[in-house]
Amino acid sequence: MNDHDPIFAGFLRGQLSEGLALAGESDVLQLLPFPGDPPTRYVASFRGSWLAQDARGRIFEQPLAVFGIQFPRDYLRIVEPAMIVTVLEPDNLWHPNIRPPWICLGALPPGTGLVDLLYQCFEVLAYHKYSPHSALNEAAAQWARHQPPGRFPIDRRPFRRPPAGKEAAA
Repeated sequence: MNDHDPIFAGFLRGQLSEGLALAGESDVLQLLPFPGDPPTRYVASFRGSWLAQDARGRIFEQPLAVFGIQFPRDYLRIVEPAMIVTVLEPDNLWHPNIRPPWICLGALPPGTGLVDLLYQCFEVLAYHKYSPHSALNEAAAQWARHQPPGRFPIDRRPFRRPPAGKEAAA
């Protein structure tokens, strides 16, 4: 971490606080910051019903997906999306916009917050968000284009638990 950049350090402290708060409100996300004061890297584990493909080509539900997220020193000015979020495991996730270790979250403006990145990862994993016409994985894109209406999202749970007392109203 560049100790001479108080703006970036403040940004990173905010990301830690907001990211851990989100993880505390989610049944899907576990967030582990790497050592650092403040941390610049995280491991985000998503538990749910994600899709993967086995060696024989069969599509099946995968209960865990793990991503690495890092904020380089120039993150508030320049973003190289492939350097920000990477798929750590499994290496057989099945999605038009995932080809491990890459995931396409779309355009990321400089300074996109950790919470926004985590939400976008969840939306991709659950097939709330996918682009079968501009794909990293063309086979998964073709497969997605031929799925029946109502097939997506794969995991329909909310990313964040509803506030107490809201479950009955939903």
